[in-house]
Amino acid sequence: MKEAAELETQKKIYMLISKEPGLNLTKISELLNINVPLTIYHLRYLEKHELITVIKEKGYTRCYAKGQVGIRDKKILSLLRQEIPLKIVLFLLKHHHAKHKEILEQFNIAKSTLSYHLKKLLSCGVLQVISVENEQWYAVVHEKEILSCLIKYKPSRIAFGLNDTWADFTVHKKQKNSGRGRIRTHDSN
Repeated sequence: MKEAAELETQKKIYMLISKEPGLNLTKISELLNINVPLTIYHLRYLEKHELITVIKEKGYTRCYAKGQVGIRDKKILSLLRQEIPLKIVLFLLKHHHAKHKEILEQFNIAKSTLSYHLKKLLSCGVLQVISVENEQWYAVVHEKEILSCLIKYKPSRIAFGLNDTWADFTVHKKQKNSGRGRIRTHDSN
């Protein structure tokens, strides 16, 4: 009987990871209402049997179904599963580009905290800095790639309940594509 219960728990964990790649250990435990040590036990079993990949990074253990997510998407997802980087990226996708001060106005965080997260997004190649008349603007580097990741894996849905932000962003993008909305752009030359 114990084996059936263990298999059922492992199946639940695997299905969650398949549906929501890049979740961290704590979130998996929380969503399935399983204590952390037991979750670790089952993750080790799934990893040992090559059903999942577990990646340990600065303070997080992120899980992916084997062969489901490419290396680049894993890097992007590891950032987009974090609340502040995700909100920064969504803001910049919506507004195309912004200065540090404009981004800071959107969040209730310290200037140094924003700088820290912008630096992470820059080092991973998600954002770029555009200099215009001695001012620095931040923009998403490969919008289509990031949008694809957001649409495919929906990191905001479970992680932070950002459905309203995502819905607002989706409406904004549809308006932009239909010509009704206007996103400001600038030339870096």
